[in-house]
Amino acid sequence: MFRELGWNAVDTDAICGALHGNPESGIQPLLRERWGDRALAPDGTTEKRTVADIVFADEKERKWLEQIVHPFIRQEAERQIAHFSEDACVMVDVPLLFECGWEKELEATIAVWASPGVQMERLLARGWSRTHAEFRIASQLSADRKLELADYGIINDSDLETLKKQCMELNRHLNS
Repeated sequence: MFRELGWNAVDTDAICGALHGNPESGIQPLLRERWGDRALAPDGTTEKRTVADIVFADEKERKWLEQIVHPFIRQEAERQIAHFSEDACVMVDVPLLFECGWEKELEATIAVWASPGVQMERLLARGWSRTHAEFRIASQLSADRKLELADYGIINDSDLETLKKQCMELNRHLNS
């Protein structure tokens, strides 16, 4: 929505997906070394479901994966940001912003909040089991805590029109 409002954007989830989907990214040999061939699909890309099952069932494994993948994500995000002009406004979408400590390097932070019930509903709609969704939610700071830490908040518990209105209002505020 912020892209539609004229913002340049960098999506770290998309970067992460691209890294896992590229057998030449450099992370797959590390995954294979740690978890064996089960961590990789036949085409050499990351077997995301298997890796997710591993890391969301064991905090030690999740932290290891984050330590491995986050530097790759950060490097690519910085490369993308460098392509924008120096005075460009750039929105960087970082789901684990506060967990990674990246908020210290940004001018402002925005948390997108949804109630636990809505979070669960959305994760289940992705085809994940309730147990897997619970592990994912538990592995991150709560939406409430992220809202407390952020400079701004968007409530994403309703319909798309309500979300658009909030984004438009925040855009007006940030550009004033």
